[in-house]
Amino acid sequence: MTDGEFITAWFVVVALVAVVILIAAGLLLAILLTARSILGHGAEALEAAEHIAADTQVIWALADTNAVAGEILATAEQIEANGAAIATALRETEAGPVSVLTAKRATDAQ
Repeated sequence: MTDGEFITAWFVVVALVAVVILIAAGLLLAILLTARSILGHGAEALEAAEHIAADTQVIWALADTNAVAGEILATAEQIEANGAAIATALRETEAGPVSVLTAKRATDAQ
């Protein structure tokens, strides 16, 4: 191999290495841009998920509302039953208006 051939081969190899380095740099830049794009879309998705969570919080609170409504219904049914028992007792005695004082005197007399 002559000096001219060696220098020619050396320049060819250097040119090929330069092309490979440029291609690798281009691919790395493409990867970097893609990663930044993914990061941006991820931030948008996170923001949307936070809005969805805030908007659906009312649905989760609905379970608590239903539980409290059930307790209120049970209490109302107890009040209704007690009121019915009082009404039945009053009908059975057929009593007129009763004063607290006269009821106490009647109890004391016995």
